[in-house]
Amino acid sequence: MRRTRPWRSTAAGLATVALLAAAIPAAHAVTAPAPPTGTGATAARTATVTLITGDVVDARVAPDGRILSAAPRPVDSADHPAAVWQDGTRTYVFPQGVEKLVDAGLVDAQLFDIGGLVADGYDDAHSATVPVIVEYGGGRAPRTASPGTRTTATLDSIGGAGLAVAKDTAADAWQDLTPVKASARSSGGVAKIWLDAKVRGSATGAPPTPTVPLTGAGAAHKAGLDGSGVKVAVLDTGADADHPDLAGRITRTKVFVNGQDAQDRTGHGTHTASTIAGTGAASGGRYAGMAPGAGLLVGKVLGDDGSGTLSGIVSGMEWAVAEGAKIVSMSLGADGATSCAGPDVEAVQRLSDQALFVIAAGNASLRGTVSTPGCAPSALTVGAVDRHNETAPFSSRGPSVDGINAKPDIASQGVDVVAARAGGRGAQAYQSMSGTSMATPHVAGGAALLLQQHPGLAPARLKALLTSSAEDTDAPVLDQGAGPMDVAHAISQPVTGQPNALMGDFAYPQAGLEPVEKAITLTNATDKDVTLTLAVRDVRGDDGSRVRGFAAPARTRIRVPAHGTADAPVRIDPAVKLGAGAYGTLTGRLVGTGAHGVRVTVPFGAHLEVPSADLTVKGLDRHGDPAASPSAFQLFDDHRDTAMRYTLGYPDAGSTTIRVPLGTYALSALIMTRDEPGNIGSVASVSQLYRPEVTVSGDTTVTLDARAAERIAWDTERASRPNGFAIGLTYGLDGTGRLLAGYATSVPSYAKAIYAQPVRHAEKATFLASARQTAPLARFTSGGGRVLDSLPVQKATEFDGKGTAEVVAIGKGTDADFAAHDLTGKVALVDAGTGGGNAYTWDPAAAKAGAAGVLAAVPDSEGRFQITGPEGGVPQATITWDDALTLKAEAARSGSAKVGWSGTASARSPYVYNLAVVSKEAIRPGTQRVRDSGLAVTDARYHVQQAGGDATYWSDVQVGLPGMPAVWAGGTTLPLRAPQQRTEFFTPSGSEGLTWTTLMRRDLGPNSGTAYDGPREVRRGKSTAYWYKSPYGPVRNTYSAALMTRDSNRLSFTVAPFGDAGGHDSTAARNDYGTRQLLVNGEPQAMVSGIFELPQATADVTYRQTWRRPASAADRTGLAYSTAWDFRSGAADQGAQRLLVPVLDLPSDLRNSRPAGETTTVGVGAVVDGADGPVSLADVEVQYSYGDQATTDAVTDWRVADVRRSHGTWRATVPGDAPAGTFVHLRVTLTDGHGARVDQTMVRAYEVR
Repeated sequence: MRRTRPWRSTAAGLATVALLAAAIPAAHAVTAPAPPTGTGATAARTATVTLITGDVVDARVAPDGRILSAAPRPVDSADHPAAVWQDGTRTYVFPQGVEKLVDAGLVDAQLFDIGGLVADGYDDAHSATVPVIVEYGGGRAPRTASPGTRTTATLDSIGGAGLAVAKDTAADAWQDLTPVKASARSSGGVAKIWLDAKVRGSATGAPPTPTVPLTGAGAAHKAGLDGSGVKVAVLDTGADADHPDLAGRITRTKVFVNGQDAQDRTGHGTHTASTIAGTGAASGGRYAGMAPGAGLLVGKVLGDDGSGTLSGIVSGMEWAVAEGAKIVSMSLGADGATSCAGPDVEAVQRLSDQALFVIAAGNASLRGTVSTPGCAPSALTVGAVDRHNETAPFSSRGPSVDGINAKPDIASQGVDVVAARAGGRGAQAYQSMSGTSMATPHVAGGAALLLQQHPGLAPARLKALLTSSAEDTDAPVLDQGAGPMDVAHAISQPVTGQPNALMGDFAYPQAGLEPVEKAITLTNATDKDVTLTLAVRDVRGDDGSRVRGFAAPARTRIRVPAHGTADAPVRIDPAVKLGAGAYGTLTGRLVGTGAHGVRVTVPFGAHLEVPSADLTVKGLDRHGDPAASPSAFQLFDDHRDTAMRYTLGYPDAGSTTIRVPLGTYALSALIMTRDEPGNIGSVASVSQLYRPEVTVSGDTTVTLDARAAERIAWDTERASRPNGFAIGLTYGLDGTGRLLAGYATSVPSYAKAIYAQPVRHAEKATFLASARQTAPLARFTSGGGRVLDSLPVQKATEFDGKGTAEVVAIGKGTDADFAAHDLTGKVALVDAGTGGGNAYTWDPAAAKAGAAGVLAAVPDSEGRFQITGPEGGVPQATITWDDALTLKAEAARSGSAKVGWSGTASARSPYVYNLAVVSKEAIRPGTQRVRDSGLAVTDARYHVQQAGGDATYWSDVQVGLPGMPAVWAGGTTLPLRAPQQRTEFFTPSGSEGLTWTTLMRRDLGPNSGTAYDGPREVRRGKSTAYWYKSPYGPVRNTYSAALMTRDSNRLSFTVAPFGDAGGHDSTAARNDYGTRQLLVNGEPQAMVSGIFELPQATADVTYRQTWRRPASAADRTGLAYSTAWDFRSGAADQGAQRLLVPVLDLPSDLRNSRPAGETTTVGVGAVVDGADGPVSLADVEVQYSYGDQATTDAVTDWRVADVRRSHGTWRATVPGDAPAGTFVHLRVTLTDGHGARVDQTMVRAYEVR
């Protein structure tokens, strides 16, 4: 049995994805492609992310970094589930076996945070490696490096190293890097692994009044203290060493960011460094720092973009200590941490006996957001206050992100802080910035003054001196720690105590617990005894409410001897009655006052568990066996706005125990049932179990039995079978679009069915199930009449049509085995064990032997299995070992065995059903009777770019509901042989807001280019879709994003690299190349971070975009285009810009060709981005050219086409005098009556046959 606390608990959504290895009539009036509707209302881009495990994720990313969809690609594995969990705005993809390592704290969840990886530039377009930090067992690295890795940093303080893991070999490296069991760690194996994540500065960035005087530093200066002789390290963005305020103050610099120098180009590091030790030379001393005599060590750990890696930061910390720094100022913090753990936290803890680490609390403003490394217990963590010592609204509140450590420890000035500006001189020498980044160097500078006064003071004592002398305040400890720093008080402070001691951790129930006494040790550094009157103040609950009776001094007076210590006992009563929100982290301050103004402040904390109980969830599969991974359950608590997800049956089969607050929950589970009892074989079905109300008033056990679920199926008008499913639900969606949680499971084609437990009343839940169904696949029957339990080999050619052949058992399937048997026209039966090759090697060997196909079975195995093979080639399928034994037995009895098959390969299916059922506040399984007339019907036409032969495309469809990311409607990517015209059916969207997105890939390799249609809502009726039809050029985005958007004077763009004549936007494929240029009033403009700046006044704007791809046998048409948009834009023209998008209708066939000698009439029109319907054009010019050129600039011999307008429709005529085997290029120039113009050149618009 496992007892666990969730690391994921917030407003959340979940998707669990199981992966596998996985002629046109003459020209007519031109109409605009249907305007897209549905979700995706903002500009988005695509990103590919290779994970540390080698798994590849395709994502669509919104401009604010949100992941709109995250789809793990098929991999070479038969059963490779991956869980996709959306936690607030973060989307995690956990491949099989990873989640338990994350739950155990051995693997960093940020390695699977898709949005975070993209934001940090770790997607495949920007990084060829995955940067990680590993901690080795026994604190020592192995003698040999892991394959495919390169050491980027040696981190002795944590017994680890920074590594760059090559993405192309990440799967192999992961086998070596996977953290080992605790018993094996002493040998130098990997004990933990983290993402070497980007860490950013904590500024938010006014009155010109200085803030240093508000800290009491003036009293120290009058006492002759200026930090002289003290080394302070600043780990930040570097510094402007030539700034007048820093001239001569920096003694050493070192850079921990690849490819950069120590110069500060963001201003952050210069600002913090001058707050510590700036001389104020540029202001006559007005803006001098806290300790202008201190020596600065500047470590550039944050790059010119304001971010740095964890390994660089840890290396900087080690360097600072090695250089003799006694104070290390770190105005930085990590985003997205869910626990106070990581290499930076460990480094703080291990190095804090040599230096005091002063670290920013962060700028998240909310409770429980003090992240790494500031949450480290030994760190002096700094919150921000304004000039009135009120907590700054942006300052992160405690406790630490995992709710354990009471933080911050102290506060200081962090609002509108004036300090040196990087590169600034004269009147521009200073700038005002706000953030805990600004508060931190105030405290670091204050520490330098005190260390000058008390040379040799240990870091822990220095920390206590600063906190114990803080200004008196009634602000919550979780806001300001001890209180605002008071250097004037600190330089005469006689008695100190260590801050934020944990006074107890009390599990529920606390009623009946006796009060306990916990001592806070006070230290007197003076030559005289000090007598203090003790009081406990500012005791507050977790929600900030004041609490009475929880803590009080056990003694009201205490004498602290000279140069000695005394224990001040505090009485804690855990049984005190609390409000519901007060449970959690309770804090207070022990305040001691004495003669001559002595005041000692020591903040403390305690943890009282929320009224809780153990909830045990047991799962049974459809065999009645305990459910096993990847089964999982979700717990929804809409009263606390939390959703939690747990694996079911790890580490104990079928049972998971969690500790939860008392209350009522909704409980949902997805239970996987495999082929055979005992969790043997492939996943045969997935069952949705749901309990709308589970009341936890004490220890509770809930059993979820998949046998209570009923089958969900679709009875279609045309014969079909499922080729994958999706099943899931959303929970808590209200009228504002707010979603507490949502999840769905994409179920691959090897699963035979999905099930759901009937629920009449499922308040706040909306249930979703979907399937992709094609014409029935080939069904195999032995000569003796046994129906074989088969699965197609993924990616390989499927058996198609009807056939019968002799089966020949050839052994393990080596090349020699194939060559040793007469296989002409026969089916080879392979014992697919070790030493016999695989589907990739069987294919050429079978082809060489003339075999009709391959059937493979794993010796002595139970259940089905699925493998991946090469695209095309000899048909292949897998069968069970029992089936293989039957065939061998039939051969032994009669001297030979035969197998027959009948069915349609999915790539040749003349129709595809994309079906869904959505039910609100109820779950209704059963068979859905589907008639074609009740569906949205698409006549889908798939074109090819080559002159002869067929092409294999790969088709996926995503289904979505409001408030949740789209997921695969079926868990298997389906092949499609083109050219092909087929009928595609979709369940209409209805009132539930169901959306569909169709994706097409030309191959399954990396960077193959993906074409999209949607997400869009669909309606009952008929439509036509043209895929990969030439000519190519830019199109309106099918996900509703504007091509160009003006926000104030900033122009952003989301123009897809390629679009086909059917209006489908596409990502770039490997070897594609594009350029873009913006001109304002004829002058070229520079692009910064994907943004162009526009003038306030109305201006003439030209945007040019050119893309091309190399010619090949598979790419003969649609090779290149160049588009130039002319439009006018001014301050009043906010939002989508008026761009004319050409729409051309060519009467080409499915091979994008026209017969020689025939005149071609081209329909010419346009749509306006951001508007519906066609545009009334004022003028249309069309030119054409012949030849085999492959780039826009190579086409020079342009001829003017005859263009006519009739009844609002423009048509151009291209003569039929081009010889067969050549290509026709087109150029159009369109203008409307609103000042918009577009000039577009399209290379190889069609081929002449």
